[in-house]
Amino acid sequence: MGTEYIGKIAPCFNHLIDAIIRNGKIGICGAHVRISDIRTGSLSTSKKPNGDRFQVLLPFAGQTLQWDVIFDCNYPQDPPDFIFAADDSDFCPHEEDVKSLVNWDSNDPNSLLNVLNELLTLYREHQQHQIEAHSRLQFEYSSLIDQANLAPEDIEIFVHKSESKVGPVVFLVKMAVDFTKIPAYLTKDNPGEDSAVLLVNFPSPNTSRISPQLYLSPRVENALGGSANLRIPPYPSGGCLLDYVPNVCDLLQNKVDQISNVHEKKKEYIAAFLSNFGRSVLEYDAELYSRISFLFEWNDFFFLLYVELPSFFPQEPPIFTFQSIYHESKGKPYTETVSDYPYSPRWSANKMAEKAREYILSSIGAFQKASVHSGSL
Repeated sequence: MGTEYIGKIAPCFNHLIDAIIRNGKIGICGAHVRISDIRTGSLSTSKKPNGDRFQVLLPFAGQTLQWDVIFDCNYPQDPPDFIFAADDSDFCPHEEDVKSLVNWDSNDPNSLLNVLNELLTLYREHQQHQIEAHSRLQFEYSSLIDQANLAPEDIEIFVHKSESKVGPVVFLVKMAVDFTKIPAYLTKDNPGEDSAVLLVNFPSPNTSRISPQLYLSPRVENALGGSANLRIPPYPSGGCLLDYVPNVCDLLQNKVDQISNVHEKKKEYIAAFLSNFGRSVLEYDAELYSRISFLFEWNDFFFLLYVELPSFFPQEPPIFTFQSIYHESKGKPYTETVSDYPYSPRWSANKMAEKAREYILSSIGAFQKASVHSGSL
């Protein structure tokens, strides 16, 4: 929701709603709070906007909580009342536990957002208490806290309940992955946060049929090449979250490290070529470090060399393309492309550049002859 609340909400509450819309990222996912169902409790017949009650839609454990917020536009300085969903009838936080509500400041734009954050913290604790009667679920939760170095605020639990059963039970776990190593060029066009969460669904408290799903923020998903490029393992029969969550974290971290290492290796390779052939360079990619080109001279024969680094460098060798500046073939400059030359992914970047120099010097004579015989001036 953007600014469509303007013209519906009583102006005295606009600053509170505006702060929620602009800054209201909440919960593990950091998703935005939304506002809906704006209405009024006022009996005034004035045509001025007088909305003073509405629903806030809060992301939590893969669900959407719907809480009613009730102000009184006749007394805008008073704190709001809250009505929680019917399914949460046992969630009754004490007012004194919500410090932002006790110390309500109607002039502070962040007052309502602060109250929502405190209430959501209490709601998270409430849901965690719901699993204490189920030993399997309590073990899953406590082992993550005690042995997997996760904090309570890194886990959201939602227990679905009905008169006849408990379940499904959902765990949403924040993945402790360092995304700062992702090269900047992969994330520059995707503003937002770097995050990954694992949603684990227990159909019932004692079930063995457990369904995990990994969710990546758009920024991370794009950097890792899309969701199809990263498949998490199935949840093992008889397994537990204490083993599974670190495995998924390691999978993600290894993928991030792999992307980072490839980028650094490419950067080192380009730097080595600049150091060895800097006086002959025409241009190079200073962002992706995926290509570089040169104008070389050998015995008064001038030629271009294009070097392209593949996606799986250094496991795959760079591609060299020789191009004559004199001769054509079928209306285009005469070229030869090679990828089969002395190369090892275990070499340092400087050794790769030295070996490339040796190969170029040993091959240029044959390229010159081929361009003369196969091309035309």
